[in-house]
Amino acid sequence: MLARVKKSGKDQYLQIIEYRKEKGKVKQRIISTIGRMDQLQTKGRVETLIRSLSRFSEKTMLIWMIPYIADQHF
Repeated sequence: MLARVKKSGKDQYLQIIEYRKEKGKVKQRIISTIGRMDQLQTKGRVETLIRSLSRFSEKTMLIWMIPYIADQHF
């Protein structure tokens, strides 16, 4: 699964996509359209979603910690 931005007219939408092989061909399926990018970015919802999903990945948590660690004075 991955996230992508899909353009539709003048708007862009954030989508979660799944790729799978079916009879030797790669097929894609839209799992969810999260919303319009301009609205999500204005309200800070992209970061909120990433933070929420990051609790399921130790590697992602480390990436989010880098700005915090960089601000610390040891």
